[in-house]
Amino acid sequence: MLRCCAFIAALILVGLATLDARADRRVALVIGNSEYRDIPALKNPDKDAEDVSNTFRQAGFDVFVAKDLTKLEFEKQFRNYLAAADGAELAVVYYSGHGFQIGGENFLIPVDASLKKAADIEVQAIKLNDVLEQMRSKSKIQVIILDACRNNPFPRKDYWLRDQLITAGNAGLAQVKSSLNTLIAFATEPGAVAYDGTGDLSPFSSAFSRRALAPNQEIRT
Repeated sequence: MLRCCAFIAALILVGLATLDARADRRVALVIGNSEYRDIPALKNPDKDAEDVSNTFRQAGFDVFVAKDLTKLEFEKQFRNYLAAADGAELAVVYYSGHGFQIGGENFLIPVDASLKKAADIEVQAIKLNDVLEQMRSKSKIQVIILDACRNNPFPRKDYWLRDQLITAGNAGLAQVKSSLNTLIAFATEPGAVAYDGTGDLSPFSSAFSRRALAPNQEIRT
């Protein structure tokens, strides 16, 4: 499933890279969250963001790159991105970092999140559905690419959320329903865990960058 999703994401980028740039504006926000403060840091996302952003630039996108975002920084960067994406043909968000699901709701985790009690989730984490709905209000086509389904980021016993995730069996991220003009690509299948791998890039981001600019690919394949 890892290879399949990377290939799908590549086809999205390749197909839209062949559109007439004079008529179709494409905007991408690439986020890499590595330096978490209260949960385990990740070695790849900062480098993932650099590599993937270069790939989008080669495909003719206006690219916003953001790294190690706190909650407030995420909100600021996302507002700037939405302003740039207003009226765009295609808006893309590529996220590499920690993410999890609770009760079928997906959350992206800023680097300053501590999540020590239930009420912290709504205040400190980013709802994926909120990101998607705001993108839909600004652009004709939306693509969200998530390299965010890593191992449970709450290993210490004092984290209530670790026990809740294990009890609920909520590994990875939950399936997201796509509309006619929206596509969601995961680093692995919903409910499964993606891994950092042994190289400088995650396996998913590495595969994406290798394949995304291959010629003569059809986006609907």
